[in-house]
Amino acid sequence: MRRPIVRWSVFVTSVAVAAGCCYWAVRLEQRAAEQRRVQTAATADGRAIQGALTDARRALSAMASPGQAAVSWSRQATTSIEAVRSRLGTLSGVEGAAALKGLSERLDRLTDAETRVRDNAVGGRPLMASDVAFGEALPHVDAIDSQVADTVSAISNGADRAVAAARDGQLAALAGALAALGLAALILVPVPGRREPSSTESEAPATEPARGTLDLSLRPADAPPSKAMPARPAPDLAPLAALAAVCDGLAGLARGDELPAMLDQARTALAARGLAVWLTDGDRTALQVVASAGYDVRVVRRFPAVLVSDNNPTSRAYATGGPVVTAAGAGQPAAVTVPIKGARGTAGVLSAELIDGRIGDDETVARARIVAAQLAGLVEPLPRRERQDAPPAERAENA
Repeated sequence: MRRPIVRWSVFVTSVAVAAGCCYWAVRLEQRAAEQRRVQTAATADGRAIQGALTDARRALSAMASPGQAAVSWSRQATTSIEAVRSRLGTLSGVEGAAALKGLSERLDRLTDAETRVRDNAVGGRPLMASDVAFGEALPHVDAIDSQVADTVSAISNGADRAVAAARDGQLAALAGALAALGLAALILVPVPGRREPSSTESEAPATEPARGTLDLSLRPADAPPSKAMPARPAPDLAPLAALAAVCDGLAGLARGDELPAMLDQARTALAARGLAVWLTDGDRTALQVVASAGYDVRVVRRFPAVLVSDNNPTSRAYATGGPVVTAAGAGQPAAVTVPIKGARGTAGVLSAELIDGRIGDDETVARARIVAAQLAGLVEPLPRRERQDAPPAERAENA
């Protein structure tokens, strides 16, 4: 490798290979960033759609309830449905979301059902309004919600796989660049010949360190005086008094019909505007509300049973055995859902909708878990026939 032309040829080839590998790594990074952007946009659209569906579900349920302002709730339902339609148009254009294009027809049927709910409610036919709302409109809402959740999950998983493949390609490209440069260095750098030490160097004392070397011997050093840590202020335990009173009341609970009153006190301790106790049936396949506080009784009676396998905060908290925190959205408050665990396993779930301005921080989750732990000694899974036939107050008393 002493000829200049050969050395320069090897150098240019190695640099070109390394530059090509680096360019490929940059291209892969751009692809990964694009996948992340698509994933973020799809997730945001999916959350917006699910939030609008939640608002539509609430408006349809309220519209079908006696004594509600049906016209006002109808406007809210129409606004939510149109928001869903707009977001679906955006989300369906994403790669992997072609299945959402077929939801426009279901949205049309949902709009027609909402119109009939409003007409029946305004016309003084609450039973017909309720049948249309819970028999036609809400199943459409649930189907759209499920399809959107599945599609967003598929898009997110595809993006994760694409990003992982891009990272593997980047590692291979960088390894190729380093290999090309290392090979060039190995070929081009001349190997020095062996040099015999001179007589002066051989006579130098072995104990004397060479100049320019580091002295790594350990020497004591004066450590700087340590600064005292500032004393942490004592926590304010006043808010815990309300939580302690709730635990005392639950521990001394003698009758099931006293549970809603205790839940109302727990609402204050948790800064929640609504609490609900969900119990599982004997087969541990579904969850049903047995007691609540802060909700209209007529609305609670309409709460459907949810399957343990469903994709919602209540089902996830029961299935995973851990707390689930839902962030506040448009018209939707933050919520905390914790499992009710007893000696025989998870018996149910305690869900709390927080008041406006509150978030599901660690302290709120801890307080909810304390209340759920106190409830664990009072409840047990419901038999199937009690879940279907008995009203919530009787089921709480039997629990």
